[in-house]
Order: sequence, then C-alpha cells, then structure tokens
Amino acid sequence: MHDALTGALSLPAFNEAVAREIARAGRDSMELHLLLLNLQSITKSDFNDFEDNNPRQKSIEQEQLLIQLVEMVHELKISLRDNDLISRTGFSEISIVFSGNPDYLKKRILKIVKNFSGTVAMVKYQEDWELAQFLTAGDLAIAKAAFTKTL
Repeated sequence: MHDALTGALSLPAFNEAVAREIARAGRDSMELHLLLLNLQSITKSDFNDFEDNNPRQKSIEQEQLLIQLVEMVHELKISLRDNDLISRTGFSEISIVFSGNPDYLKKRILKIVKNFSGTVAMVKYQEDWELAQFLTAGDLAIAKAAFTKTL
C-alpha cells in the first residue's frame, strides 16, 4: 500500500484511490486537481566527460536526491489534509491529488517545496476524463513545465 522509501501511497494504491476520488468528484460536483513535483539533482551537470561518466558521482547524486525526496514527502504529509492523496510516482516525482480550492493548497505546497530544486505542474480534472487521461494530462503538464524551465 505504501512506498517503502517515502511512506507515501504506492502507485497501485494511489491509482485506486484517485479512481475513487474521480467517482466522488462526479457525484459531489467538486473540483479535483493533480499537482506533480519532480525533484532535480542537487548538483548540476557542470562536470567534464570523465566526471560525468563517473558511476560513484552519479550514485552520490542519486542518494542526495532520494534524501531530499524523503524529506519533502515527510513535510507534505504533515501539511496535507487527510483526504489529500500523495504518492511517489517516479524515481524523483511526487503526485498529489486534492479537491477544492487549488490556490490555497498550491500555496501551502509551494511553501514547502521552495527549499528543493525541481519542477511543479498542476492540472484540473475534466469531468469526462478517465483515470488514465487525468494522469496523462499531469505527465504532459510536468514535461511541458520542465521543457519551458530549461529554455
């Protein structure tokens, strides 16, 4: 049910819970949002070819990234409401599904993640979407945000 590293929902449990939230949003006519956070490595790739191909350096960077991920999830779990869903959906990606006013929760989340380097994107659920469409819209939004950030 939970990711062993972060304690957030596992991907299958998250997908099941999001499907329930989609059904509830349809019944109760409420807004549903997906906010994605993708952490980036603490160190930037300013290494020469030798260092860039150094497996030990990459291992250290990955460990630092995972430590950041655990810290972020911990802070988010403390700050989020009981009915908000949080999951580790990629190596360094966190997905949060929540209902209600997106501005209030987005401000709270951004306050937490300001100390981390990464990309943030959010999508609003459209009433005719299936689960896969909702999650795919989030993936596209985070990819677009990351692309825009690198330009």
